[in-house]
Amino acid sequence: MSMPTPQSPAPRLAVAMIARDAELLIDETLHSVSDIADMIVVVDTGSSDTTLNVANRHTPHVFASRWGDDFSAARNECLAHLNAQWILWLDAGDRIEPDEAKQLRAFIDTEANSETAYMMLVRTPRSETGIAAEQVGRIRLVPNRPEIRFTGRIRESLDESLESTGIGLEGLPWRIHRNVAQHDPTIQQAKARRDLHLGELESREIGPRSRLFNCMGEALLTLGEKQRAAECFRQSLQFSAKSSTEMLEAYYGLLTALDGSEQGRDAQLSACLEALETFPLDAQLLCAMGGYLQSLDRLELAARSYETAFRFGQINPSAWHLDEVREISATCWSLALQLQEKDSDAQTALEEALSSNESSLRLRRLILDLHVKHGRTEEAMDHFKKLPESVPDRDALGLALGGACLAAQQQWEDALSQLSAAYQNGCRDPLCLRWLLVTHCHHHNVAAARAIVEEWTRLDPSNAEIARFLEMLEKQAGPEQVGIDSSEEASSIQSKPHSECPGPKQAA
Repeated sequence: MSMPTPQSPAPRLAVAMIARDAELLIDETLHSVSDIADMIVVVDTGSSDTTLNVANRHTPHVFASRWGDDFSAARNECLAHLNAQWILWLDAGDRIEPDEAKQLRAFIDTEANSETAYMMLVRTPRSETGIAAEQVGRIRLVPNRPEIRFTGRIRESLDESLESTGIGLEGLPWRIHRNVAQHDPTIQQAKARRDLHLGELESREIGPRSRLFNCMGEALLTLGEKQRAAECFRQSLQFSAKSSTEMLEAYYGLLTALDGSEQGRDAQLSACLEALETFPLDAQLLCAMGGYLQSLDRLELAARSYETAFRFGQINPSAWHLDEVREISATCWSLALQLQEKDSDAQTALEEALSSNESSLRLRRLILDLHVKHGRTEEAMDHFKKLPESVPDRDALGLALGGACLAAQQQWEDALSQLSAAYQNGCRDPLCLRWLLVTHCHHHNVAAARAIVEEWTRLDPSNAEIARFLEMLEKQAGPEQVGIDSSEEASSIQSKPHSECPGPKQAA
């Protein structure tokens, strides 16, 4: 009599994905989890490129499906092909760093609780015009149970099924990183048009929902239709539960939509104050309020707002937020103090922030700039030595730093020699360009100053500091005129803060 063959145990971890026209992104994603996944399942929803072929190189479990204008339907179909104990959801363009992937798998093997779903932070890299990366918490790791299903054509969610089954929710320390292609305007606009269509379709089916208004508002922002976007966010506020993530997202979106509107800064201030009544310690709202107050020259109140964000600010992980929001709030706080000529207080603020975040390049550079501004060579050099070795043209930057301190001490001849040498050695750091401009202006070298402004503009066209130098130079009649009162006017430019502080961020 033959003995029965024991059944193989179910795979421990499956990676699940739906994809469409993702040939340039999917390979990186699947490669990042190839060592930790027992199985990978990909449902293609109608690609016209080679997505299916690329996916087939990583897994035999690739299925073609008709796209029915419904993300939940596509994800639930993917679930039908899974038999693992745990499911890790990824999107094309996501990746997990190798060390974090190993730690995640070890957690699943030894600690994961089948009565719990897990949230991971999804991080989008900084865009060319952004001030920081953005991130949001999303449910990505779930036990494979038949009652766990997605709902919603757009912004599909597991929340309803998790709540109905009593499954808990916890956060994990490992992050999922999105590809920089997320910032491609063509990709963003195509997604926005799709999301707007799906949001309108679902609204007609189930009626008004704050989730859908937020989705459509963000799509309209991407498409440049700020007025319609603002109306969507206002409608979202009407249907949002008080203090909910949807309400907070609606306020973020409304404040962004009001940028440059006819209502102007007063409308943003009013909306931000209203938002802070419900979310008084939200760090992003506090930073936005600081920015609005600063633009109205209410610098003391702006500094208080930034300080509150730094000391007490909170973040809702389920809403898109700046990755470095506490660091940014400290930055803005110090800059607002400098605008009030309270440089000693600004230095104290930066030192406090650095004490809890010594690796911050942004904070280190700000305090270095502050020491340079006052010609404190020794202190500036101490902070320069703590900059990472990866800083571009580090040796030339060190030379520029010494020249900048000489310029701040009004030792103009030596400053020009040292800064020019740093520039000729390839240093294009803002510190070098800024102080070389100041020094050329002092020596009435208008043509040389104009050439540097033009190069700096090519390197960083949105930099407001460049615009101030350009405005000063354009006041002159031309290169032949040497009557620039540069010592005072140019020095006043370099003494102003050079970083922009954020409003609330809105990510797609």
